[in-house]
Order: sequence, then C-alpha cells, then structure tokens
Amino acid sequence: MIVDAATILYADRGYENVAMSHVADAVGVRPSALYRHFANKESLLGEVFARYVQALCDALDATTLDGGRFDGVIDVVLARRQAGRLWIRESRFLPHDVVGPIRETLLSRVDRILDGSTGPGVRVRSTAVLGALFSVSTHSTTAAHPPMRDLMVDLVERAATGPVAAPSSERPSGTGLPRITKRELILSAAVDLFARRTYDGVAMDDIAAAADLASSSLYNHFASKGEILATALHRGNGFIQISLDDALAVAASPEDALRGAAAGYATFAVRHPALVQAIVSEVAELPEPDRGVLFDAQRGYVDEWVHLCEHLDADPAARRVVVLAAIAAVNALANSDAVGPTDMEFVADYAYRILGLDAD
Repeated sequence: MIVDAATILYADRGYENVAMSHVADAVGVRPSALYRHFANKESLLGEVFARYVQALCDALDATTLDGGRFDGVIDVVLARRQAGRLWIRESRFLPHDVVGPIRETLLSRVDRILDGSTGPGVRVRSTAVLGALFSVSTHSTTAAHPPMRDLMVDLVERAATGPVAAPSSERPSGTGLPRITKRELILSAAVDLFARRTYDGVAMDDIAAAADLASSSLYNHFASKGEILATALHRGNGFIQISLDDALAVAASPEDALRGAAAGYATFAVRHPALVQAIVSEVAELPEPDRGVLFDAQRGYVDEWVHLCEHLDADPAARRVVVLAAIAAVNALANSDAVGPTDMEFVADYAYRILGLDAD
C-alpha cells in the first residue's frame, strides 16, 4: 500500500515535490509509521523501482523471442505506466551505484533474449528495445487502431531487428573545440549537471565551479538558475524545430520529410545527450510562461511527425504511439554508452525502423 501510494504521488507530482508526510496522508497513517519500513524518501523510491524492475525481469525471464514478440513484458509496462514514467524521469535521484546495476540487469536480460549473449553490438539493440518499451510510460494512450498491445509488440519487434554492428565509441582524435564566452561555458556546465544530478540537486555554486568561474560572475549573465534552465531548453527546442523545417523544405513526400526529421533529431540527441535528458525531465521545473510554451512546442513537434506518418495503416492515436516510441529509442541510445558522438546515422536507422520506413 505504501509503495503503491508513493508511486502514484511521485509520478503525478514529481519525486522532489513529495514529502514522506504526503505519502503518509495518502495511506492514512502518521509519518512515523512510514519510517518503520523506510529510512527516508530515497529508500522508498528505491523500493518503487525494485518492485517495478523485478516485475520486468520476471517477464523477461519468461520470454522467448518468437519473431520478436515480448508479450509478457509489454503487459507489464502497459499495466504499470506510472512506475515506468518514474523510472524515465526520476531514477537520477538515486545514486549511480544503485541505478547502474538495475539498468545493467534489464539490458543483460534483453541481450540474452535477442542474441543469447552479451556484447557491444547486441547492447545497442537492447538499448533501443528498452527505449521503445518504456515509451508507453510517456503518454496515456489506451485505445488505438491497431490495438495498443499489438502495436507495441510490433514496435518492439522493429527495434529488435536493428543493426548490431558496434558503432564508434569515441570522437575522432584531434577534433572538437570548446566555446570561449562565459555565458556559453555556464550553459554547457549547467546542462551537464542538470542531466547528472537533476535541476533541484544543482546549486549556482555548483555551476560556477564546473565552469571554473566565480559564483558572483554567473549573475552577470543569468539572473537565476531557472533562467539558465529556460535558456538551455528553449535553445534545444529551437534546434529541433529548425531541423524539422529543414527536412520539410527539401522533402519530396511525407516519408522523405519524416526521414529527414528523424535524422535531424538523431543528430541533435547524439550530439547533445545531456540537453535531451534535461528536455525529457526538467521542463516541469520551469515557471510559467516558459513551461507552457515548451510543453506546447513539444506537443506540436510530435504532431508534425504524426501528420507525416501517412504510410502507416493506423489511426492518429496509434501514429502518435509509433512516433513517441521512435523518439524514445533515439533518446535511450543517445544517453547510453552503446553509441558514440559520431553515430548519428546509426541511431537514425533505429528511428526509421520503428517508424516503418525502409532503413538506409
């Protein structure tokens, strides 16, 4: 009961906005009663994830790949969307030595299902599979044509047949130069910190130290930490919107435009994985009007992809599910150790497959 209540509250309000007293109120007990079971809020979040991941592992252990069908684990992610949303957005609140082994457990399970072994090539495919699976936790669609369960089986099959050749893992030596202006150094340092430690877990002093600047000098460029986050997120949104415009401008057909949009997004995600993580997790931290503007922009961006999916024999709700699965797979790959900073085309190939486009 405690874990179920915490899952709902953390998913609805955000982990950082929920105190143990809120969980106690939801369960109908005094806060002191919770501490008989959990030492603190972090340990309660850990238990939420432990139960969710155990259910996933049980389903994966019972799975055999017959044409790529992960029926059991798809049932779990569809039934536990709130826990999945927490895993995507809030797992960063737990120490890396807790989250890392959990993620490795899931990936190794999928490795064995796909190939019967582990390795860098298989790991790329497994990462995309989990990205597509967890995508159902980023939206609330329940009715679609084709039906949600059948649709998700198909999408996971597509991810499970992606390329397995190990891509490059490092940027070519001798390439890459840093920005020199203080404003840009601050933005870069802040985005990296937000991705690793969450927005709430980072102070202005932390950003100054990471940028090798005096704390007072930050305020010559930004009035607050919130302004830094807003500037970074608006910049990221601007990049993907312009890349979509570019794809539309040269496309001969909706499929051409969709391929171009996917390639542009893959380029952005692979080159800026920390910014992608911030876009996924931190928009809700912004005050209005920035929060509303960015949420509307995200919805509009997805709407454009959905509109371009004319080749799919599916209704608009199902097309949206497909698009979100493709974007989630790209995000998962970009934020993993499975690909390197020059693997944009490789990552885009997974998006093409999930979108039902012929892979290059």
